Amino acid sequence: MLLRPALIAFACGSLLNVHAEGLDATAVVKGWQSQQLGRVQTLQASSLVLKDSVDALCKRLGNSEIRAARQAWLQTYVAWRAVEALPMGPALSRRTAWQIDAWPVKPQKVEEAVRLVERDAPIADSVGANAQGLPALEYLLWGDDRASAQLGRLHFRQRCQYAQALAADVATEAQSLQQDWQGYSSTALDADAGRQAFEEAVNLIAGSVEALRDKKVGRLGSPKLTQKPTRQIFDAWRSHGTHAGMAATLNALEQLFLDNRQAPSFVDRLAVEKPLLAQHLREEFAIAREHLAKLPADMAASAAAKPASVQPFLDSIKKLQGIIELQVADAVGVTIGFKDSDGD
Repeated sequence: MLLRPALIAFACGSLLNVHAEGLDATAVVKGWQSQQLGRVQTLQASSLVLKDSVDALCKRLGNSEIRAARQAWLQTYVAWRAVEALPMGPALSRRTAWQIDAWPVKPQKVEEAVRLVERDAPIADSVGANAQGLPALEYLLWGDDRASAQLGRLHFRQRCQYAQALAADVATEAQSLQQDWQGYSSTALDADAGRQAFEEAVNLIAGSVEALRDKKVGRLGSPKLTQKPTRQIFDAWRSHGTHAGMAATLNALEQLFLDNRQAPSFVDRLAVEKPLLAQHLREEFAIAREHLAKLPADMAASAAAKPASVQPFLDSIKKLQGIIELQVADAVGVTIGFKDSDGD
């Protein structure tokens, strides 16, 4: 059967459009920006609740108030960990991670900062980042080992005033981040700018996957760890929020690759030319999610007591990291920069 020239042209044009969509780095970046805007908005809303909760706690130092403040802290922390999955644009230029999540916190520095509190200057100029942000506020709300004793300690005016200042700073940064992100995500990108933003974003994602198995779990997933792990080397161990934080980051990463509710996902576009790799990526995310779900909520204490219990999850993240840094990066023509775990 002979095909009419117009039909042939339509068929060829359709194929070209499919492949063009599969390689459209700018479209992928705009989709990621849109996703992250929603997460930034959640962070901003959560941080306001945290600020209000800590203010209420310091007005009436009661058990219900400290429970509310702790819950608000956990919600803000989880919201931040989702944003941190891809700290592109304003999150990177503002150094938001350094401003609200300088980890690990140094308790002795927090105690020193509390002693320096003055009524009109709750955070002294000499106070460093490792005594501020969410980790420092977590320390003030839970302490190290006696969470029940922290309510009594907050009766000291300077201590509660410092907690209020920390919560207010987190809320201020989250608000500014949201405002900047709205402008950033609405800015049009030409092909060159879109490609550059895409390459930067893929590198940031690779760094976030690395952090899941390395920095946020005290390098438990790295051969560079030379001593027996303790719960203190895990992110958010005081609040028992390690598991929730890791789940938030992993879920955000999975959505960045797979979410196609608004437009074709990264994996949908990848599947146009690399269907097996796309399927492999889907499967590895599912495996990592399954391994994480098997770990207890108090993941830090469990992993410190039995490091082998968390190894299947760390192995799955390492495998996912390898797929992204080697196979996916190669498939989309992105060079992954040097990272701390290179050589592990």
